[in-house]
Amino acid sequence: MKDKGSKKKPQAKMTVFGTAPVSSRGQIVIPAKLRKAQNINPGDTLIFTGNPESGYFHVLNANSFKGFTNDLNNLVFNHKQEADLAKKEMKVKEPTEKEDGK
Repeated sequence: MKDKGSKKKPQAKMTVFGTAPVSSRGQIVIPAKLRKAQNINPGDTLIFTGNPESGYFHVLNANSFKGFTNDLNNLVFNHKQEADLAKKEMKVKEPTEKEDGK
C-alpha cells in the first residue's frame, strides 16, 4: 500500500551531447552542444572526477566554482570581521576597576 504523502524521487536526466575520439596525445574535442550548454569557453579549466570502479566520470567547469568560492570566502571573511568588531566593542564597554567601584 502506497503512502499518499510520499513522492517519487526525480530521476536524474542523462543527456548525450555527442561523442569525441581521443587522440594519440589524449586530447578530445568537447562537442559544441556541451560547450554551449555548460558555458565552456576557451581558456576554461575543467575538473575531471569519477569513480574508477564504475567507469563513469564527470567533467566540471572550474570557473563555475569561482563565483561560489568567492561568495563563500566573502561570507566567511565578513562574518569574521563582524565577530572581531563585536569582540573589540565588548572590550571597550567593559568597566575598569575604578568605574566598578573596586
